Amino acid sequence: MTSYVVMAPPKFESLNGDPEITGRMQFVPDKFSPLAFLFSIPWILFHRMWLVLLGYLAVTLVIEIAALSLGGAAMGIAAFAIAILFGFEAQALRCWSLERKGWQMVGVAEGNGREEAEIRFFANRMNKEWSVLPKGTAGKKPKSGSSPIA
Repeated sequence: MTSYVVMAPPKFESLNGDPEITGRMQFVPDKFSPLAFLFSIPWILFHRMWLVLLGYLAVTLVIEIAALSLGGAAMGIAAFAIAILFGFEAQALRCWSLERKGWQMVGVAEGNGREEAEIRFFANRMNKEWSVLPKGTAGKKPKSGSSPIA
C-alpha cells in the first residue's frame, strides 16, 4: 500500500466548499518515482517545478565537472547516483514546490492506487464531518439530500 500526501489548492477552505477547487486536489505518492529517475528533466518540466529544475541543473553540473576531473567511469557513476537520488526525492520536491505556490497539505491517505487513496481520504473526511453534528440534532437522521452540517 502506498501513502499519498494530499495537497489542496490555495483557495481551498473545506470539502464542503467549491467542488471545482476540491476537484483540483493533488494526491502525491510518497514513493520512488521511476519516471523521475529515468526522465528527470522532462518530469520536472511536466510538473512545472522551475526552482527544482535550476537546482537540479546546478547540482548535476557541479557533480559532473567533479567526476570529469576523476575520469574513467566516475562520470557514469555520478550521473546514475544523481538520477537515483532524484527518483527517491522527486515526490517530496513536488510537495515542496506546491507549498511554495500556496498549496497546503490537508492530510495523508493510503491505498493500492491513487483512486483507492482518494476514496479512502474523502470517505474518512465525510465520516468526520458527519460525526460533528450541530447542537440539538444528535440522534436525528438528516433529511435526504440535506447536509448534517449547518
